[in-house]
Amino acid sequence: MLGTRTSPHPAGPRPARRPAAFERRGLALRFVMIIGDRRLAEAHHVLCDQDTVVVDFSESSVRIGLSRLLHEPDGGIVLDCRVDHHAEDGIPRGSTSTSWQRVLTGRPGALHQREALLREVLAARSRAPGRAVARPELASLRYLAAAV
Repeated sequence: MLGTRTSPHPAGPRPARRPAAFERRGLALRFVMIIGDRRLAEAHHVLCDQDTVVVDFSESSVRIGLSRLLHEPDGGIVLDCRVDHHAEDGIPRGSTSTSWQRVLTGRPGALHQREALLREVLAARSRAPGRAVARPELASLRYLAAAV
Protein backbone atom coordinates (compact mmCIF):
# COMPACT_ATOMS: atom_id res chain seq x y z
CA MET A 1 0.00 0.00 0.00
CA LEU A 2 1.36 3.36 -0.98
CA GLY A 3 1.09 6.18 1.50
CA THR A 4 0.87 3.89 4.54
CA ARG A 5 3.49 4.64 7.17
CA THR A 6 4.68 1.99 9.51
CA SER A 7 5.81 3.14 12.89
CA PRO A 8 8.50 1.38 14.93
CA HIS A 9 6.37 2.11 18.00
CA PRO A 10 3.37 -0.08 18.69
CA ALA A 11 -0.04 1.50 18.45
CA GLY A 12 -1.86 2.14 21.68
CA PRO A 13 -1.36 4.16 24.82
CA ARG A 14 2.09 5.61 25.42
CA PRO A 15 4.02 4.27 28.39
CA ALA A 16 4.38 6.57 31.38
CA ARG A 17 7.37 8.88 31.19
CA ARG A 18 10.21 7.90 33.48
CA PRO A 19 11.39 10.46 36.02
CA ALA A 20 14.82 11.99 35.52
CA ALA A 21 17.73 10.31 37.25
CA PHE A 22 18.47 13.51 39.19
CA GLU A 23 16.57 16.41 40.62
CA ARG A 24 17.05 19.87 39.19
CA ARG A 25 17.01 22.21 42.15
CA GLY A 26 19.20 24.63 44.00
CA LEU A 27 20.77 27.96 43.10
CA ALA A 28 23.99 26.38 41.83
CA LEU A 29 22.22 25.21 38.67
CA ARG A 30 21.90 28.86 37.66
CA PHE A 31 25.71 29.09 37.67
CA VAL A 32 26.48 25.85 35.83
CA MET A 33 27.67 27.81 32.77
CA ILE A 34 30.93 28.61 34.62
CA ILE A 35 32.01 24.98 34.23
CA GLY A 36 32.99 25.56 30.59
CA ASP A 37 34.53 29.00 31.15
CA ARG A 38 38.08 29.21 29.76
CA ARG A 39 39.25 31.10 32.86
CA LEU A 40 38.76 27.91 34.87
CA ALA A 41 40.74 25.76 32.44
CA GLU A 42 43.41 25.05 35.08
CA ALA A 43 40.87 23.82 37.62
CA HIS A 44 41.05 20.13 38.51
CA HIS A 45 37.39 19.99 39.46
CA VAL A 46 34.37 22.30 39.13
CA LEU A 47 31.07 21.36 40.76
CA CYS A 48 27.72 23.18 40.83
CA ASP A 49 25.44 21.18 43.12
CA GLN A 50 22.36 22.26 45.09
CA ASP A 51 23.39 25.57 46.70
CA THR A 52 27.15 25.13 46.44
CA VAL A 53 29.82 25.88 43.84
CA VAL A 54 33.22 24.22 44.37
CA VAL A 55 36.34 24.88 42.29
CA ASP A 56 39.53 22.93 43.04
CA PHE A 57 42.95 24.05 41.84
CA SER A 58 46.31 22.49 42.68
CA GLU A 59 47.12 25.22 45.21
CA SER A 60 43.65 26.00 46.57
CA SER A 61 40.04 24.93 46.86
CA VAL A 62 37.26 27.52 46.63
CA ARG A 63 33.80 26.72 48.03
CA ILE A 64 30.91 29.17 47.61
CA GLY A 65 27.57 28.65 49.32
CA LEU A 66 24.61 30.38 47.66
CA SER A 67 21.50 31.67 49.43
CA ARG A 68 18.66 33.95 48.34
CA LEU A 69 18.17 37.48 49.61
CA LEU A 70 14.60 37.32 50.81
CA HIS A 71 14.22 41.01 51.70
CA GLU A 72 15.18 42.28 48.22
CA PRO A 73 12.19 42.80 45.89
CA ASP A 74 14.32 42.33 42.72
CA GLY A 75 16.01 39.21 44.03
CA GLY A 76 19.64 38.75 44.79
CA ILE A 77 21.90 36.23 46.43
CA VAL A 78 24.55 36.01 49.13
CA LEU A 79 27.85 34.32 48.34
CA ASP A 80 29.39 32.63 51.40
CA CYS A 81 32.94 32.17 50.16
CA ARG A 82 35.69 30.03 51.66
CA VAL A 83 39.11 29.28 50.23
CA ASP A 84 41.50 26.66 51.54
CA HIS A 85 45.09 27.20 50.43
CA HIS A 86 46.96 23.91 50.36
CA ALA A 87 50.46 23.33 51.61
CA GLU A 88 53.23 23.49 49.02
CA ASP A 89 52.94 19.79 48.20
CA GLY A 90 49.28 20.28 47.21
CA ILE A 91 47.91 18.18 50.08
CA PRO A 92 45.13 19.84 52.14
CA ARG A 93 46.77 19.07 55.50
CA GLY A 94 48.29 22.16 57.05
CA SER A 95 46.27 24.42 54.78
CA THR A 96 45.12 27.92 55.65
CA SER A 97 41.51 29.06 55.27
CA THR A 98 39.86 32.40 54.61
CA SER A 99 36.13 33.19 54.57
CA TRP A 100 34.12 36.20 53.37
CA GLN A 101 30.69 37.13 52.04
CA ARG A 102 29.45 39.04 49.00
CA VAL A 103 25.95 40.22 48.14
CA LEU A 104 24.90 40.19 44.50
CA THR A 105 21.73 41.99 43.45
CA GLY A 106 19.50 41.07 40.55
CA ARG A 107 18.11 37.83 39.18
CA PRO A 108 19.99 34.76 40.50
CA GLY A 109 22.28 33.33 37.84
CA ALA A 110 22.24 36.44 35.63
CA LEU A 111 25.35 37.11 33.55
CA HIS A 112 26.66 39.81 35.91
CA GLN A 113 26.28 37.42 38.85
CA ARG A 114 28.15 34.61 37.06
CA GLU A 115 30.94 37.05 36.25
CA ALA A 116 31.07 38.23 39.88
CA LEU A 117 31.24 34.64 41.10
CA LEU A 118 34.08 33.88 38.67
CA ARG A 119 35.93 37.00 39.85
CA GLU A 120 35.62 35.81 43.46
CA VAL A 121 36.99 32.37 42.55
CA LEU A 122 39.91 33.78 40.56
CA ALA A 123 40.74 36.41 43.18
CA ALA A 124 40.74 33.75 45.90
CA ARG A 125 43.07 31.61 43.82
CA SER A 126 45.45 34.49 43.15
CA ARG A 127 45.87 35.09 46.90
CA ALA A 128 47.29 31.58 47.43
CA PRO A 129 50.65 31.73 49.21
CA GLY A 130 53.52 31.35 46.77
CA ARG A 131 51.35 31.84 43.69
CA ALA A 132 52.91 34.26 41.22
CA VAL A 133 50.33 36.54 39.64
CA ALA A 134 51.21 38.55 36.55
CA ARG A 135 50.74 42.24 37.26
CA PRO A 136 49.98 44.65 34.42
CA GLU A 137 52.81 46.89 33.30
CA LEU A 138 52.40 50.51 34.38
CA ALA A 139 53.27 51.67 30.89
CA SER A 140 50.42 49.67 29.41
CA LEU A 141 48.00 51.20 31.91
CA ARG A 142 49.22 54.69 30.97
CA TYR A 143 48.71 53.82 27.32
CA LEU A 144 45.16 52.65 28.02
CA ALA A 145 44.42 55.79 30.05
CA ALA A 146 45.69 58.01 27.23
CA ALA A 147 43.46 56.19 24.76
CA VAL A 148 40.31 57.03 26.72
